[in-house]
Amino acid sequence: MGDKDQDQEKYFARTGEYALSKRKIEAAQARFNDGEDGSLLETAPIPTNPDYYKPPSRFQAEMKKARPVFEEYRDAARQMINDVRVGRPLGVRDVLLPMKGMIESVIRHPDPMVWMTQLLVPESFLSGHLIRTSVLSVVIGRGMGLPERQLERLALGSLLCQIGKAKLPRRLLEKPGPLARDELEKIRGFVGMGVELVEAVRGMEREVVDIVRFHHERFDGSGYPGGVKADEIPLLARVVGVADWYDTMTSQKPYTDQVISSTEAVDLLNHRRNLLFQSQIVDEFIRTIGLYPNGNLVELDTGEIGLVQCQNPENRTQPRILLVLDTDQMLITPPRQVDLLSYNQGSKGHPMTIRRALPDGEYGLDPASIMQTAGAVKKGWRRLIPGG
Repeated sequence: MGDKDQDQEKYFARTGEYALSKRKIEAAQARFNDGEDGSLLETAPIPTNPDYYKPPSRFQAEMKKARPVFEEYRDAARQMINDVRVGRPLGVRDVLLPMKGMIESVIRHPDPMVWMTQLLVPESFLSGHLIRTSVLSVVIGRGMGLPERQLERLALGSLLCQIGKAKLPRRLLEKPGPLARDELEKIRGFVGMGVELVEAVRGMEREVVDIVRFHHERFDGSGYPGGVKADEIPLLARVVGVADWYDTMTSQKPYTDQVISSTEAVDLLNHRRNLLFQSQIVDEFIRTIGLYPNGNLVELDTGEIGLVQCQNPENRTQPRILLVLDTDQMLITPPRQVDLLSYNQGSKGHPMTIRRALPDGEYGLDPASIMQTAGAVKKGWRRLIPGG
């Protein structure tokens, strides 16, 4: 087994976040290939309507609106989570209006709000993870054409999906390395704690409670706490399950230095189709978020390093990027904007393509600092960055 495979095994062994080990997934895949339990592959298609919302507005125009909207949402969500952490009852009233603003921004144009999750998230992993998961979930829901009322349930449920962890000791949540059996059971108990917290909120909708209850269930029945599978898992919980898993895999975490790139995460998702996650939701995730989400570092086939700025809906493998390192890995100051789709359509020579996505923090590059420098390229962007 190579070093990379060993790292993957260690990563999956953290089991507080992942339902199956690599070997179990491979064994399950072999069973499906042999035709066993094939009923899981025959789930009724999810009705979607990608054209339900108007085409996105201009990226720059929405980027200017997105920051104050996101900051208000982030601060309200962080306060809500901190209140639970110090023993106060869960209260969602103060987060609902900022959340509505976040949803309306995503409806107008999903990319700027995804950018904000990369630039302005809290230092606490739990708060940052839940805020990112809620934005990603709403972006997926928008792409599926879910009505705004459903997006509201999706946003609140995803923000609360791991609220039970606020009741667990930080020393346990942030303990590096594999967990002992009793420690794992304590961590997995966060789902039940979260359900109790959410059900205690007066007027809380069943759909929101179900997201908290079922978001760690898996399509093949290997999840927890109930081991339910396929259509037994509510649709919104299936969506949040993918967003929650993806963000955990691609984000810096206090208990490990293992982080994978967006394309590696998508590759893992593809290998878990109809195992951990319903195939159609994996497709919706890739279609709406893209192989190279906004704020991700990418390496081009030229050897240059870029930062994904926004998506091209016509071809999400060719987004608009900011070139930040040249072929010798020297800083490009200021960063140079390149729309890969437009460049390649007009290029008579060698096309410019993305070779691979890079893990968060590669080359010591910070997206916020890059965007601050980019103010020299695009007037008005500097004020969108903290300290800019």
